[in-house]
Amino acid sequence: MNASQKTQKGMVIIANYNQGEEIERFLNECRQTLPLEQMVVVDDGSTDGSDAVAERLGFTVLRHGKNQGIGAAIRTGIRHASTQGCEWVLISSSNGKMVPAEFPKIFGPVQNGEVQYVQGSRFLDLGKSPGLPTFRKFAIPVFSLGVSVLLGRWFTDATCGLRAYRIDFLQNPRIDIDQEWLNRYELEYYIHYHAVRTAKLKIKELPVTIRYDHLGEGRRSKIQPVVGWWSMIRPFVLLGLGIKR
Repeated sequence: MNASQKTQKGMVIIANYNQGEEIERFLNECRQTLPLEQMVVVDDGSTDGSDAVAERLGFTVLRHGKNQGIGAAIRTGIRHASTQGCEWVLISSSNGKMVPAEFPKIFGPVQNGEVQYVQGSRFLDLGKSPGLPTFRKFAIPVFSLGVSVLLGRWFTDATCGLRAYRIDFLQNPRIDIDQEWLNRYELEYYIHYHAVRTAKLKIKELPVTIRYDHLGEGRRSKIQPVVGWWSMIRPFVLLGLGIKR
């Protein structure tokens, strides 16, 4: 490791909204992998007591008074990480689909300065997604192809929410993560767009496991079929056309 690859301080941001059935098992997995002080749970207005579960397990919990959206939760986590002197973040949901044991593999290349952005992928060799719904097996590659063409950089799984990246690039005056229209799924793809097109970060995809097989049919995703997918596509359309920045 050379001088430019010194180990950097970072934080795992766990976004939570009403994951009462999954959060305790998932957070216990997290505790087996990383120290509590390296993680924060951002609760986006849960009404099922899952925020209290996180607190009981010893996690720092940042609470929204009402549900604002996954983007708002991630933003709160990024702001908190910045105040703690962190240089990178890893983003995860609390829904139990992600495997905490894989987190160090994802943030490691960012932490040691090898790259500035890591995108997880269930479609790379060694990537897995047991129980992935049939529709998503086709929809995700199609979406990822469209993103790849638009950004001029190949991604096998642009929808995977397990990502790690440096946060200093968000200080670019052309990037504003505080815009209200980014409160839901838009923020993740807004950041993805600017990481590639604006900041031109050094990016790496790594294989990950995204688990659906342990979830009931109704809990496999909170993304609504039409509204949710438009929320994901919207940043690419608005930024690509110059309507938003």
